[in-house]
Amino acid sequence: MRYLRAKGIRKALRQFHFLCGIKPPYKVLLDGNFIAMCLQMKVDVHERVPKYLQVKPHECEFYVPRAALDELKTLGEATKEAYDLAKSFKVAEAYNQSEADKQETVDVSKYIQNIIGEKNERKFVVCTQEVELRKALRLVPGVPLLYLNRSVLVFEEISRATLAIVRQEEKANMAKLDVNEKRKLEQMQEGESGESQEEQQRLQKKRAKGPNPLAVKKSTKKKVRSKKKKN
Repeated sequence: MRYLRAKGIRKALRQFHFLCGIKPPYKVLLDGNFIAMCLQMKVDVHERVPKYLQVKPHECEFYVPRAALDELKTLGEATKEAYDLAKSFKVAEAYNQSEADKQETVDVSKYIQNIIGEKNERKFVVCTQEVELRKALRLVPGVPLLYLNRSVLVFEEISRATLAIVRQEEKANMAKLDVNEKRKLEQMQEGESGESQEEQQRLQKKRAKGPNPLAVKKSTKKKVRSKKKKN
């Protein structure tokens, strides 16, 4: 999966905003592995994630899934620092979780998928190091995905499921146009393509011509003065 640079991130965030309602303040959901990786690579979550999402620190609300928090606690001393950091975040609960499920050890990836659901109705930006989880979440429309590559934050390219929303929106907008507006749009598109073809032909003709004769400097021969004969 390709990743995006600053300009691409800005464009993707605009699409998520207008099509999916994901806008600042961003609700950022971090799993345990992502939190642990940030600590290992000395990445300040509170500073770097908002900066990467091109917003101010107060425009990001951090969440940790209940299952991820429990997992970090269970692992003990090895993940104590990550657990302490995770405790500072808000806790995100899964949908329709029974009391029996709460007592059992839950698969964190499935728990996160439960939180996101079929449409990401809670508008989360998901930060996870789990490759399979990211693969599963790409199938859900409207889920921005981040992960760490060493100490570098990576924003995944917008998924096909989200792009499908874009196409549906474009079709819906086209359907709203009346016959005259559609005709005008088609004429504009044809005019733009015609202009580009004319420009191409003009440039080709220009290249085919030889150099401007006025621009070619004629070579000047130096006059040799003859020596005068002595009487």
